[in-house]
Amino acid sequence: MSAPELLFQSTGLKIVRNPINQFIVCTLHHTADPNKRSEEWRREAAAGLTPEQAARELDIDYTAVMGAKVFPEITNYRTHIVLEEKDYPFLGDAKYYGGLDYGLRNPSSFHVYAVVDGMVFSVWELFKPCHNIADFCAEMRACPYFNKLKYIAADPSFWAPRAADIGDPTSLYKLFWQCGIRNLIKGINNQEDTWLTMMREHWASEDVTFKIFERCPNQIREFETAIFVNQSERQLLTTAYNEKVQDKDNHSLDDCKYLMLSLPKTGTASVLTQQDQIMRWAVSTGSNYNPYKPNRPTPIQNGASEGVRRRGYQ
Repeated sequence: MSAPELLFQSTGLKIVRNPINQFIVCTLHHTADPNKRSEEWRREAAAGLTPEQAARELDIDYTAVMGAKVFPEITNYRTHIVLEEKDYPFLGDAKYYGGLDYGLRNPSSFHVYAVVDGMVFSVWELFKPCHNIADFCAEMRACPYFNKLKYIAADPSFWAPRAADIGDPTSLYKLFWQCGIRNLIKGINNQEDTWLTMMREHWASEDVTFKIFERCPNQIREFETAIFVNQSERQLLTTAYNEKVQDKDNHSLDDCKYLMLSLPKTGTASVLTQQDQIMRWAVSTGSNYNPYKPNRPTPIQNGASEGVRRRGYQ
């Protein structure tokens, strides 16, 4: 396979022609600006980034994160992220949710998450292969938080008929329902980039807002060992690099992803005060309210007033 044809190159600028599709690609580096060539500028620009992230963002090296840890923050801020039993907070006003990733030969992962005051806590885990659905569901229902769960977000494939079933295929959702797990919802499984961004925001500093109880050792281990996938040079010639987590030993990460992406968005209600705003609301909702034409009160009808009206006196 021939290398890209070099058309032009100067400090911070490189223009090449892709030999496969003949596209012309221009790469512009920050060093094209003379004011951004110093080591001091680079140190300031790379503040808060890992070496891999800095290489990707500043040097346009999209392969730099390949094989790199996805969540280096859990190493840098471990004492702030992982809570020992003596430091477990009181979660009296918390709302509880669950995340579930199913595995028959691989581990099934079920975690309980508590959400309170903008904080998320992973507080309980069940992590083992689900060889027997009835037994696994019984262990889920034995969780001390089970009756507090608003819902459990699971892999959307839970609702698909299982091809391995003989005769009438059924879904995992139906089997879990029959065993008493009746608060399952479809989690979101196609927005990994969004979930990665959410986790990085939670762990952006020592003041972390996503914490894991130490009694969830499997989830802690998977966050610590998660790495990005590698792509070959041949793949990178024809496709853009996609920041993707390696699909291995990521069962608790998946259940966390299903849950975090399904959490209700917090916000404040809008109060309409202008008449034009109220009019647009009325039209969009089908209401017949018109602020420019106040409705007159309808008089209460009775026999006497109805007779007066019919005789033409009203």
